[in-house]
Amino acid sequence: MKFQQPFPHTIIENFLSPETVAQINREWPDEWVKEDGKGQRKWSTTELPPAARAAADAIDVRMVEKLTGIHGLFIDEKLFGAGLHCIPRGGFLKMHVDFNKHPKGWHRRVNLLVYLNQEWRDEWGGHLELGLFERKKIAPLGGRCVIFETTDNTWHGHPLPLACPENIQRRSMALYYYTCEPPVAEAHSTIYRKDS
Repeated sequence: MKFQQPFPHTIIENFLSPETVAQINREWPDEWVKEDGKGQRKWSTTELPPAARAAADAIDVRMVEKLTGIHGLFIDEKLFGAGLHCIPRGGFLKMHVDFNKHPKGWHRRVNLLVYLNQEWRDEWGGHLELGLFERKKIAPLGGRCVIFETTDNTWHGHPLPLACPENIQRRSMALYYYTCEPPVAEAHSTIYRKDS
């Protein structure tokens, strides 16, 4: 379903089946890159196990182009900055706009996020927040997909530390789509909002 506020985005329920989400969790990696800093506390890996790789490969780029209106999209097969992400209890991701230029010179245009939590409760927090002021909150429910354009106005994150149990993580797969032609905005790295 397409939404316009606080910026255009699409939410697709049951993008991945419960069976696929369960299989990805059964194959969940043991090795992660830990990213701890002022803007974030999360873990990531670009090494997709078989079920996650199959799910990523099955996504039709033409569907992403149709939903966003951006043509000429392609995915970064090496998953620079993308891949599987997990956030432990106490983890967070400050409100930010994403880097918009790949090291190879490609222009990042679209984020596709798929949540992989088999269980999630509202009181744990961790909702994806869109916008700076009247924020839209989207629970990270397993199989749910969120797609939005990468621009200087697409602020997003989950700035409050997670309150989930120690044995639970906020899990997701992030895929980034690029074009060879640039958008209007100048290239920049990830920008975090200091007061979020």
